[in-house]
Amino acid sequence: MRLKKRLKEGINISELLKDAQKCKHDVYLETDDGDSLNLKSTLSQYVLVVLAGNKDVFRATELVCAPEDEEKLSYYTEE
Repeated sequence: MRLKKRLKEGINISELLKDAQKCKHDVYLETDDGDSLNLKSTLSQYVLVVLAGNKDVFRATELVCAPEDEEKLSYYTEE
């Protein structure tokens, strides 16, 4: 089972990426268009930085992770 939650506005992208690396399982950022970025991938991290500059696109994304990694990432997501 995977959990999906919207990201909060104004989060520190660098800290999110560091915490995603600490997760046991893969962590994804999914767009409303169906694109999925693995945040443990260096290429996907670059794409995330570009997406974060476009507020409309960034708001239309969800963080997807395994339930056991949710606590590590809950700071960055909406309730």
